[in-house]
Formats: sequence, structure tokens, C-alpha cells
Amino acid sequence: MRLSNRAILLLIICFAAVLRFYQFLEIPFMHDEFSAVFRTNFDSFHELIEKGVKPDGHPAGIQVFLNYWIKIFGSTEWVVKLPFAIMGVLSVWLVFLVAGRWFNETVGLISAAFLSSIQYTIMYSQIARPYISGLFFSLLMVYYWSKLLDPSEKKFWNNGLLYVLASVLCAYNHHFSLLFAALVGLSGIFLIPKKYLLRYTLCGVLILILYIPHLGIFMNQFKTGGVGGWLAKPENSFLLDYLYYIFNYSLISIFLAIGLVIFGLIYIRKSSIKVRTYILFAAWFLVPLLTGFWYSKNINPVLQYSVLIFSFFSLLFVLFGHIPRQTIKTNLVIVLVILFVNGYSLIVERKHYTLFYNSSFERIVTDFIHAKDNFSNTLTVIDSHKKITRYYLQKYDADSTFTWFDSFGDEAEFIKFLKQKSQTNEYLYFGALSSNKPNTIPIIRQFFPVMETENNYFLGSTYLFSKNGENDRKFISNYDFEGSAPEGWSSVNSEKIVDTKGFHDSYSYLMDSLTEWSPTFSIPAGQVITHENNYIDVSVRAKTDTDVSEILLITTLESEDGVVHFSGADFRSFINQGVDSTEWITVYHSLKLADINLDYSSLKLNVFVWNKGKNTFLMDNFRIKVRDGNPYVYGLYEKIP
Repeated sequence: MRLSNRAILLLIICFAAVLRFYQFLEIPFMHDEFSAVFRTNFDSFHELIEKGVKPDGHPAGIQVFLNYWIKIFGSTEWVVKLPFAIMGVLSVWLVFLVAGRWFNETVGLISAAFLSSIQYTIMYSQIARPYISGLFFSLLMVYYWSKLLDPSEKKFWNNGLLYVLASVLCAYNHHFSLLFAALVGLSGIFLIPKKYLLRYTLCGVLILILYIPHLGIFMNQFKTGGVGGWLAKPENSFLLDYLYYIFNYSLISIFLAIGLVIFGLIYIRKSSIKVRTYILFAAWFLVPLLTGFWYSKNINPVLQYSVLIFSFFSLLFVLFGHIPRQTIKTNLVIVLVILFVNGYSLIVERKHYTLFYNSSFERIVTDFIHAKDNFSNTLTVIDSHKKITRYYLQKYDADSTFTWFDSFGDEAEFIKFLKQKSQTNEYLYFGALSSNKPNTIPIIRQFFPVMETENNYFLGSTYLFSKNGENDRKFISNYDFEGSAPEGWSSVNSEKIVDTKGFHDSYSYLMDSLTEWSPTFSIPAGQVITHENNYIDVSVRAKTDTDVSEILLITTLESEDGVVHFSGADFRSFINQGVDSTEWITVYHSLKLADINLDYSSLKLNVFVWNKGKNTFLMDNFRIKVRDGNPYVYGLYEKIP
């Protein structure tokens, strides 16, 4: 084949297809895809809308499509994902066409190369949700919209009808692709040749008419506001974080992009700067971003990286649109460098095919099967999505004799269960999503002290514990009140250290109605925290002769300006009802640093007991430890080690 820009584009498209279809039959569903699949196969369209669409926060388009696609072709993972992967590849072709109309083929090839090779667009091409479809519809809309603005184009109504169709698809796809379609439509009012303004206005009216059937659903979903139940408000650094994310969290990919920007500036001429064009595409990217940011800060969180994918190509045009047309050989070199650098960062640095292809929902079940097959006398506890777990149990024809973690009302019930089962079981398998209580692992290791295996996945982990050994004794601090206070402890009243023979050690610390605060352990957090996904595990032994109220084991993170994080565990959650209150109990509290998102290097960690209810009790063996967390827990969206 003769070397040409079209041949280079074909290379990019083939590369995009390989990255998206690599081991395509092995890609598992993500949680959102399960949610969509579980809301299909309804007997009537009305039932589909009422039970399949309205409970969700997205427009009806993709859910209606999936319902009938699954009815015809089935719900196997690759079958459901196939249309989205195809749209992901076609988006690479479309971005080249759009860039060619507004800039030149060099800009088109650079934009297509980035779109084909970054994790952002690859991952969403492999997910059957309204994100890559929205990018495809948005590019299709902009392509035909661009034709409407070109006076040399003679087929206005042909292009106009395709523009209307693509705009309606955007509107039915996602609320943010609807916003983008509206933004593009309004832009056209200022750019369309005057002789076409009436026709263009009619196109806009037709789009509105075709969207009318969806208005009731839109208003119903608008009342829900957003996903504030689980999505946090964006940080002020959201844009910088987003830029870091779209370039694969890779310094080489970022330097490559910066290098291309500088390369274009070297050759740029004042006469070639298209100010209006840059303002247009900058606005297309920034308006959805700023709208989502304002709404998320002031009303309800909706802003995520995924909802910016519809206007993402505009950012590529802003970054690279000033690069003048290059020779075919130069284009080939630039494209090969982009594909190699981003391919390397995708596979090696981002570990995309390791993380994305290993669903924690599935691995919790398959690792459970492996543990049962290879370790006899194994107790199993699982904390995962029940319907998804049953899906995989059926898929692998697996034994379902295990205990659901949510069957325990509090830590006391869980401890009672472990204490009883540890008498007859040598091993314990535990599989859990990242939403599991942070103190679960320390509690388990009280009865099954040895961690035989630990497997970490995106949003979940699995463990196998055994009784054959001792718990890890590497503490940051362990104060047993037997001698002088270890380094880091303060506010120790020696008169409160009393003789308690009969327990493991001779002395304990007395908290009474006059003592609200226990001794406090303090240390610069940066001295003990090695990674942002660490856990701070705290435990203390306690004994009381009366019912307790408002006794809290507290951890705080403190800056020079005051406390920036405060959390604790209530002693009552660890006391079994009806059990002799004179028994010693162990209270556990763990700090999951991955969910706090703070700069620990300048903070101080404090640990203490707050006797808020002015109770009388003894405490002993005050321990603080740092535990390695799952480095991949949010690895598909955050930087990983």
C-alpha cells in the first residue's frame, strides 16, 4: 500500500481495534453493566420504562437499546459489549474527519492516535454504558453540523437530517451529551451562513420535537438531582487531575503531548491562528466541565471523568489544533511515537489488561472456589453484591455454602461467630469489595492470625487466613501500661495505672467518671504512612462491670490549623448482649486512607479513647499499626504504584 495519510489513519484504526478487542471474550461486566443488564428483558415497553429506565439516572436511549439487543442476541458479556467497542473504533475515524474539516489532516491523525491509544477511551469502549456511544454520537453530530456551516456543501437537507438524528441520539444517550448537543446547536446560530439560518432553526425545532417524548423521564430524573449518595463533590484540582488521567497518569505521555504542543508553536504563523475556532472548541470543552463542577459543588455531585468524554475531542483540538500540516513521513513518525508511548503506558504503567480484565465480583467467587478445592476445613465469609455473586456462582456451578458478611449486625456478632467457628475450622476465606468495613481484617486476625494469601483487584480483595501461626506483632506502638510510656504517648496519669492481676499483664489503665480523655498517642503521619492506600489499625482491650454508653476509640488527623479528619469506633458495637460484662473485649478501629484523600506529609496522627459518657472501665494493650492496603483499589481511575 502506498504511504498516505489515509494509510496512516488505517494503521491507527487497526491499532485501536487491537487494543479494544484484545481477549475480547474474556472481558467481564463492571458493576454498572450488571445494573443495566439486570434491568432488561421486560415484557412490555411500558414496563421497560417504569422499571428499567426511571430507576436509573440516565436517559432512556441506551437502556432501551440494551433491552432489545439482549432479547435478540443474549446477555453474554462480549455480545453486550460488542456495539460499544465498534463505536469506540469508529470514533477514531470520526475524530480524524472532524479535525480535517476544521484544521488539517496532521491534526486529525494526532487526535485519532491519542483517541485510539489512551485508557480513557479504550476502557469506555469496553463498557456497555452510555459513554463511548455518546462520544460517537457527539462526533457524528459535529461532523454533519460542520457540513451545514460549509457554503460549498450543496446537500443541506441531507446533512441537516443526519445532524438532527445524531443530536437526538446525543439527547437520548446521556444528560451531558444532551448538554453538549445543545451547546453545539447554540454555537451554530452564530456561525451558520445567514441564508441557511431559517433552515438551521427548523433543524433545531425538529430536534426539540423528537425529544418531547422523553421530557417526562427527564423531569423525573432531574428531581433526583444526581448521585450524591456515593459520589463525592469534586476537588478544586479536578481539571488538573482529569488532564493527568487522560494522559494515562504517565509522565512520558504528558511530555509527549507537551512536546507536540511546542512542536506546533515552532512552526506557527500569526496568519494561521484561528482565534474563533480555538474559542469555539475551548468553550465546548469548558462549558460542560464548569457546569458540572458548579452543579456538583452547589446542588448534587454529578461530575465524573466519564461525563466529559463527549466533549473530550475538543480538548485535543485545543492542544494540537495549531500544528500545521506536515509531510506524510513526519505524520507517520509522530503517529508511531504516540501509539508506542501510549501503548506502553497503557499496558505497563496503567496495567489496564490486568486490572480491567479481573473483576473483583468474579474473582471473589473464583478465588473462593480455589480455596475450597485446595484447603480443607475452610470457613468462608463473603461481602459482595449478592445478585452479581449469584450470577458468578451459577456461571461456575459453584458451591454456595458460605456466610454473607452483612448477616452480622455489628462487630460483636462477627467476633462471636469467628470465636465459635475457629474452634473447628483451620482456614478462613474472606472475599470483599472495597466498601467492606476497614476493621474487618484486624478482627479476623484475632482468630485466624496468619494471612496465607492476599489477592488485590480493582474495587476488591480476597484473602485466605489460617490458625497456624501468630499474628503480626509489628506495631507502631504497643502500650500495655506495664512500664514507662513508650515514645509518642502523652497525658498519662500514673495514678490511673492499677494492678489487675488475672489478665495477661499485671497493670491496666483505669478510666472513671472523672476521666474523659485517655492517654494520647501522637506521631507525624508522614513517618508511618508509606502509601495513600494504607490502613491505620488501632485496637484496645477493655473491661467494664456496667453497661457502657458513649465510649469511643478515636483517630484524628491534624494540621497546624486544627483537626482535618475525625473518626471513631463505639465500644458498644463490640459487646455481645447477654454475655458476662466482666469479660475483656477488644475494640477495633481502622482508618482507610484511600477514602480520605489528604496530604499526609504535613499531618499529625492522634489516637485516644474518648470517655464521652463518663463511664468507669479498664483498658489495656493499646496498639497502633500500619497495614498495607490494596494498591489497585481505585486503579482504573487513579494513579497506581
